[in-house]
Amino acid sequence: MKYELKELSRDVGRLLFRFISNRILWLFVVAAVLFYILLVQLFRLQIVMADNFVIPPPQSRFVTRPVAAQRGTIYDRHGRPLAVNVPVFVAKIDPSVDISNEALLELALLLERNGERFVDDFPISEEPFEFTFTGPTEANVAWQEFRWKDDMAVPNPHYATAEETWNVLRETFRIDPELCNEDARRIMNLRAPIFRQRLHNWAVYMPTPFTIAYEISSETKAAIEERNLIFDAVFVDIISLRYYPAGRYVSHMVGYLRPITAQQLEMWGHRGYTGDDLFGRAGLELAMEGYLRGTPGQQTFEVNNHGRRIGATVWDAEPEPGNRVFLTIDLELQKQAFHILEGHLAEVLIRRLRHTGGTVAGRPADRATPQEAFISFMRGHNLDIRAVMEAEADNLAFPMRQHITARFPGASSRNFDAVGIQGMLIEGLERGHITPAEFLLTLIGTEQISDPDGIYAERLQAHTGTRAVNIARDILIHKIEKRELTPHMIGLDPVTGSAVVTCIDTGDVLAAVSYPSFDNNRLVNDFDNDYFRHINLLDPTHPMINRPFMEAIAPGSTFKMFTAVAALEEGSIGPTTRIFDGVRHTASGIPSVNCWHSGGHGSIPVCTAIAVSCNFFFAESAFRLGNSRHPSRNTMDGITTLNRYMEFFGLNDPTGVEIGEIHQQHVNQGYLGNTMASPEFKIHRGRIFNPNASLHDLRWRDGDTAQVSIGQGYNAYTPAQMARGMAIIANRGTNYPLRLVSQIENYAGTTILRNTPTPLESDIDVSDSTWDVVHRGMLLVTEPGAGGTGISVFRNFPVRVAGKTGTAEQIPSRFSHTAFGAFAPYENPQIAIYVNVPFSATRARSQSAAHVSRDIIGAALGIHSQPQRPGPLNTLRH
Repeated sequence: MKYELKELSRDVGRLLFRFISNRILWLFVVAAVLFYILLVQLFRLQIVMADNFVIPPPQSRFVTRPVAAQRGTIYDRHGRPLAVNVPVFVAKIDPSVDISNEALLELALLLERNGERFVDDFPISEEPFEFTFTGPTEANVAWQEFRWKDDMAVPNPHYATAEETWNVLRETFRIDPELCNEDARRIMNLRAPIFRQRLHNWAVYMPTPFTIAYEISSETKAAIEERNLIFDAVFVDIISLRYYPAGRYVSHMVGYLRPITAQQLEMWGHRGYTGDDLFGRAGLELAMEGYLRGTPGQQTFEVNNHGRRIGATVWDAEPEPGNRVFLTIDLELQKQAFHILEGHLAEVLIRRLRHTGGTVAGRPADRATPQEAFISFMRGHNLDIRAVMEAEADNLAFPMRQHITARFPGASSRNFDAVGIQGMLIEGLERGHITPAEFLLTLIGTEQISDPDGIYAERLQAHTGTRAVNIARDILIHKIEKRELTPHMIGLDPVTGSAVVTCIDTGDVLAAVSYPSFDNNRLVNDFDNDYFRHINLLDPTHPMINRPFMEAIAPGSTFKMFTAVAALEEGSIGPTTRIFDGVRHTASGIPSVNCWHSGGHGSIPVCTAIAVSCNFFFAESAFRLGNSRHPSRNTMDGITTLNRYMEFFGLNDPTGVEIGEIHQQHVNQGYLGNTMASPEFKIHRGRIFNPNASLHDLRWRDGDTAQVSIGQGYNAYTPAQMARGMAIIANRGTNYPLRLVSQIENYAGTTILRNTPTPLESDIDVSDSTWDVVHRGMLLVTEPGAGGTGISVFRNFPVRVAGKTGTAEQIPSRFSHTAFGAFAPYENPQIAIYVNVPFSATRARSQSAAHVSRDIIGAALGIHSQPQRPGPLNTLRH
């Protein structure tokens, strides 16, 4: 029994040992323990500590953004396009997507290599660091500079210099210190608008893609899309660019677009404008903004907490395109008038260059030398100095580059002092260190003038001395004839001019030429800051001035018909009254009036006085309107009476055109009084030049009235005002305000505004006998019978023209201005015209304005050829 128990105990022990030593058992135990621990931990994390591990969902919001409508278009009277929208490929950056500086640099270099029109609006130049802001006043420029620096988070934005700002932004943008300034600027130009948008709090941040290059090629488009991993923030889009097919011919009237300014946004924000909208900056683009803009649409999309879009875009409202604006302008006539004016200025310039006569004491010299022409060319900042500094040893401009580097050793194509170089080259021309031949070779080398066969260069290099100067003169004249060098570029008097042609039955402005002009295509879309700075600040001819409507100049003798009407209607003279020309009108006192004809014109009636432009006759006629010797009239009666008739002819009011005029400039300056020559205007002008002048010093005199009567003194009117006056004469007193807009249609073609011509009423009713005399006198200006001043110009002209020549002196050291006002045809007037050519009364061509007027009248009436009519393919009207 005991043995059996012992054996049983041993068997149990063996079994227990085997159980305990079983590996599977221990694996199970370990697994169980681990599973238990896992369950405990899961319970702890999921139940006990659950609140600590709750992850909030990503923040997002819905953003509603206005979408600009397609801008309305502008056409001439026949439907020829003047301002249209052209669909193009553009490269854009989405600021909500990160992009490295290395990628931005590679992108900028790609655009440059492919010759794309990329946007460069970073307002700091490379060394020497300078801000490039421009504006009408220093205060405006200073405000722009402060605003931009403040937006870019530059410390001390009121006083930070361009170099300090550059250094701050270079550090802020984390640009590699090893990069040169040129590459750093490429990056900053693209990084600045990204940074500017991201400064805003995300709660109000709406990431708005911005354009970096316009009208990109298919090659550039493919390159951007192929490198989408590198250029992940860059994409290609299709947009409509504003394009002006007529460019410089109508730029002053049409204007251009620019991003809306802070002041405009404040005034127009209630109409749905945002800081990203474009806005008319000048001309009809500004005046017709409300019609052209259209109705913006609205879209809603979801963005995450980084401002990046998520989800699909929903259109709340589709944008409605802007309206079509039709003008009264005839584009073909406008172009012809522009070329006629430019051609005449070129002709006068060529005559001056060919003139070999001496000078007359007390007046400017008719003769102009190539040396003077190139000095004037330089003063207009017209030499491409950068191209000169890039000239290699085999380039004809290389000697000029050596001349520059000898004076400025550190100068290069990337770093040069343009102002200093300009002054040095002018001095070199003045002292003869640079010859006209050398200057012409430089222009050939920089490709500013052509010489495809090398003939001109060979001739210029083969001669020296007087022979070389004569060759240079001949080549210069040839390039002016071919318009490779224009009167605007040369800049010698006469260099400016204006012409206005109107329809006398409606007040339609058929043409309004301003010379020189500018290309508004370079100021829209990708704004050319260098070009704007040149035409706005550096060009001494001021091509941005809208001369037909903004340049007020003394009209000279073209004013005399207004004096004649006043004197005839008030009875101070009659149609047959003869006044003996005493040469100097002493009765009117100071300032005295002298007749231009030193021998006088004898005893003449008013009709002849208009024809021969007798100063004495009109001074006496105005004197008789009121003077201290008359029993019932005095000095103030005279000018008051004359002012009434001046107002009748529209000389104290805007002409009525829809764009800005000189009157608005007076209003902006705070002056709301008379703008015609008057006692009030004399005080206003006198206080400008001498704020301390007393009323006694500025009192009106008989001599002032005499000066006004012949278009001098305080007279200053725009060509548009004078053209309107000529139309009133042609219409025998009917006064139609001028207009540029004829009608407006919506995008569907329905007329929403028709500008119906409506004459103004007047309390002055001029008799037919007075109009007969004035018309007859103006006809005798251009036809034989009284020795008229314009007979030689209009000899053999196939249409009878009633006109009046005018000359006004402004600066004794320069030529006098010439002007011409007229209507035609004489028997059945259709058009009125006024042309002003400042500083053009040379002895070689003393009636410049009359010659220009004759050719424009011929073009307007289709005398020499049939006027070109628009074809059906490119226009809206046939």
